[in-house]
Amino acid sequence: MSKSLKTKIRSRLWIWTVSAIPAVAALALISTAAHAADAAAAASSYSETCAKCHGKTGKGDGPKAAELKSKEGKPISCGDLSDCAQMAKITDDDMFKELKEGGQAVGKSKYMTPYGDAMEDDEIKALVAYVRTLCKK
Repeated sequence: MSKSLKTKIRSRLWIWTVSAIPAVAALALISTAAHAADAAAAASSYSETCAKCHGKTGKGDGPKAAELKSKEGKPISCGDLSDCAQMAKITDDDMFKELKEGGQAVGKSKYMTPYGDAMEDDEIKALVAYVRTLCKK
């Protein structure tokens, strides 16, 4: 390959690379903004739906938690979402299924409401990610 051809190829590659950088940066910003919007929406969803039982910080101490009782009248735990050891045992897929189909779908409490009819899968995935933030080591 001639020296002039190599120079032309390098020049064109450089031009392409330089022109691609703003596009890649724009995509990264869009992705970051979308992620931030998802996180904010998930936090709002948690506050509106989950916090009633699980509490604002996920400790299972929400205002509705005290109302949950077994057939024998014993209190039922809502689950402490801030307990890192317990949450580490739950996969994202299982948490997704529990949120989408309800607690009984994963062998848990019938009181865990299914949200599959109220939320899109992407919203549930964002909620799973938000719940993971409640566990602070």
